[in-house]
Amino acid sequence: MSNEVETSTTNGQPDQQAAPKAPSKKEKKKGSEKTDEYLLARFKGDGVKYKAKLIGIDDVPDARGDKMSQDSMMKLKGMAAAGRSQGQHKQRIWVNISLSGIKIIDEKTGVIEHEHPVNKISFIARDVTDNRAFGYVCGGEGQHQFFAIKTGQQAEPLVVDLKDLFQVIYNVKKKEEEKKKMEEANKAVENGSESLMSLDDQANKLKLGVDQMDLFGDMSTPPDLNSPTVAYQLHPLRQDHGAQHL
Repeated sequence: MSNEVETSTTNGQPDQQAAPKAPSKKEKKKGSEKTDEYLLARFKGDGVKYKAKLIGIDDVPDARGDKMSQDSMMKLKGMAAAGRSQGQHKQRIWVNISLSGIKIIDEKTGVIEHEHPVNKISFIARDVTDNRAFGYVCGGEGQHQFFAIKTGQQAEPLVVDLKDLFQVIYNVKKKEEEKKKMEEANKAVENGSESLMSLDDQANKLKLGVDQMDLFGDMSTPPDLNSPTVAYQLHPLRQDHGAQHL
C-alpha cells in the first residue's frame, strides 16, 4: 500500500511537482473553470503528494475552530522547539491527498502512519502568519485530533488542493442526490399517491452539505518559536505524543 503511494506522483521532487499542479495566480483567477472531471482525474488513485514535516499531533475538544487550531499549533510549535533544543528533529513526511482523504506517510520508510478519510476531516486551518504551516482536525465524536504540518514550500497550494478535493466530492454527491431525487419525483408522478416528503428530505441533505463545506479557517502563529516556554504557558494542560522536530 505504501509502495503504491511512494510511486504515485512524479519524477522530480514531489513537493515541487505538486506545487505546479496546484493553482497558479492565473489558475486562481479562473478557478471556477476547474471541472469535476479534471479534479476527479487529479485526485484519483494515489492523487498528489507534498513533502512536509510533522510538527505534532494534539488532542482537541471540538471538531472545528480557528482559535482552537491556533492554540494547538502554538502548543505544538513550542513542544517542537523544546525538542529541537535537545537535538530532536521533526519527522519528514509526505502528505498524500486523494479521493480517499489524507495520508501521512513517513518519508524514510514509506509507511502510512495516519490515514484520514474525507468524512473524518472536520476542519482545515491555514496559518496566515507562517505561510509554510497548516493544520487539520480529524476524528470521530469526542476523539478529535489536530495535526500540525510544516510544508516544504508554501502551504497554500496544498490547502487549495484540499478545498478542491472537498468541492469535487461534494459536487459528485450532489449530482447523485439530484439524480436520485429526479427518479423519485418521476416515480411519485407515476404512482400519483406517493408522498413527496422524501424529496424535501433530499433537498435538506443537499443544503446541509453546502453548510458543511464551511470547514476552512485561518490561524496566526509565529513561523518559528525559539522559546518553548511560550507555548507551555499558553497550554499547560496536555503533553501530547506528536512533536518530533527538525
